[in-house]
Amino acid sequence: MTYVSEGKIIEIYNQGISQVIDAIQKLTIEIRTQKAEIKALCKENKLLTKRVLSLESQVNKNSNNSSKPPSSDGFKKKTKSLRTKSGKKPGGQNGHESSTLELSDNPDQIEIHSVSNCDICGESLPDEMLENYIIRQVVDIPEIKVKPKVTEHRAEVKICPKCRRKNTGKFPDGITNTVQYGEIIKSVGVYLAQYQLIPYKRCSELIYDLFSISLSEGTMVNFNNSCHEKLEPIETNIKNSITNHLGAVHFDETGIYIDKKRQWLHVASNDKYTYYEANEKRGKIATEKINILPNFRGTAVHDCFKTYHSYTDCKHALCNAHILRELNAITELEQQLWAEPMKKLLIEIKKEVDLNWNTANALTSDKIEAFEKRYTKLLKDGFDEDYIANSELYDEKKVKRSTSLNLLNRLSAYKEQILTFMYDFNIPFDNNLAERDLRMTKVKQKISGTFRSLEGANSFTRIRGYVSTVRKNGLNTLDCIRSIFTSNPVDPTLV
Repeated sequence: MTYVSEGKIIEIYNQGISQVIDAIQKLTIEIRTQKAEIKALCKENKLLTKRVLSLESQVNKNSNNSSKPPSSDGFKKKTKSLRTKSGKKPGGQNGHESSTLELSDNPDQIEIHSVSNCDICGESLPDEMLENYIIRQVVDIPEIKVKPKVTEHRAEVKICPKCRRKNTGKFPDGITNTVQYGEIIKSVGVYLAQYQLIPYKRCSELIYDLFSISLSEGTMVNFNNSCHEKLEPIETNIKNSITNHLGAVHFDETGIYIDKKRQWLHVASNDKYTYYEANEKRGKIATEKINILPNFRGTAVHDCFKTYHSYTDCKHALCNAHILRELNAITELEQQLWAEPMKKLLIEIKKEVDLNWNTANALTSDKIEAFEKRYTKLLKDGFDEDYIANSELYDEKKVKRSTSLNLLNRLSAYKEQILTFMYDFNIPFDNNLAERDLRMTKVKQKISGTFRSLEGANSFTRIRGYVSTVRKNGLNTLDCIRSIFTSNPVDPTLV
C-alpha cells in the first residue's frame, strides 16, 4: 500500500480546484460571449425588423397614403379617396346655372315637313287647313371644312407731280411678308398645342382636316415661339401681381425632364393668376432666381418643404391634404392608434369652417380653444404611443426616427401653420390649387413626351401660365391668345 503524504493530497486538491476555477472562468467567458452575441443578434433583429417594415411601407404606399400620383397605383391597388360624402344629391345643386338645351326664338334655318294626305282615308290636305306646327330644333355647328380666307393687301404707290417723290401706302401692323399666316390660324395653333396639349404633328393634321391649310411642324413651333416672345411683358405683370399679393399664394414644384435631364417646374398661383418657371434646382437657388418668395409678404401655402420656411418675411400655411395622406400611412402601415382620430379632427375642423365660411372670417374663440385642446391631447397620445413602440430603437443614436415620430414633431412644431385655416377663412385648407396648376404639365409629358430643349419648356410655361390666368379670370382662352398676335393684347392683370 502506497502512502500519500498530507502535502501531496493538498497539492492534488489545489490542482483540482485550479482546474475547476479555469473551467468556470472559461465557461463564464463563453457565457459572456454568447450573451454579447445574443444581444447583438437581438439588436440586429430589431434593426432588420425595422428595415423590413420600412421596405414594406414603401411598397404599400399609394396615392391615398403618400404624395405619389394616382397613376402609380396600378390596376390592382384599390385606394380610398380622402373625400367624404357631402350629403348632396347627384347632379346640379340649387342655384346652379342650368345649361340645358332650350328652343331658340330665332333659328337660322327653318325646314317645313308638310303633310298632303290624311293617314287614314287619304283625303287631300291643302295648306289652307294648317292649324299649327310641332317644333323640334337641332343645335349643330356649321360645316367646318372651308377653304382658307385669303386677304390681299395692296399699298398704293403714287409719284408726287411736284417733287417727283414716290409715296407708298402703309400696310397694317403685322403685315410684313409677301405671304404670311393670319392671327386666327396662329392663335388656333397655339391654343391646340399649349392648352389642349395636342402634339405639333396632330395639330397640323387637325388644322388641315378642318380648314384645308397645310402647316409644317416647324411652322407650328414658330407660332408658339412668336406667342412666347409677345407674352413677356404680360408674364412680368402676372409675376408682379402674385409677388405683391397680400393674401394667400400657393407654391409647389414638380419634376420635369428637359433635354433628357431631370429639372423642376415651380409654380406660384392664387385664384386669379398663375406663374410657372423651370429651373435645374428645386431648393433655395431656384426660389432666389425666380424672385417671388424673397419679396412676398402675404401667406405662402405649401407642403413642408424646408426651403419655403427659410423665408420669414411672409406668413406660412401648410397643406393639410398632405398631412391627411401621411396620417393614412401611419394608420395603415404602422398601425398606430392616434393617427385616425387626428385625421378625423382635421376633417371636422374643415367642415366647421365650411359651415361658417359665408357668415364669418374665423371660428369663434371658444371653438378654436376646444379644437386646439383636442389637437394637443392627440399629439401627447401620439408621442406616448410612438415611444412605447420604438423606445428601444431610439436608444441607438444612429437609428432613423419612425415616420410616425417625424410627423408628430412636424404637427407639434407647425401647429399654427397647420390650423391657420380656422383662424382666417381666407387661408385654404390645402395646397390643391398649386397641384391642379401643375397637373397639366404632367399630362403634357404623358401625351407629347419630355421637352427637347429649355427654349421649348420656357415657351410652354409662359403660354400655359397666361392660359391658366385668363381662364381664372373668366376670359375666353382662344380670343385672348388671338389678341397676342394683334396690336392690342389682352392683359388679365389690367382687366
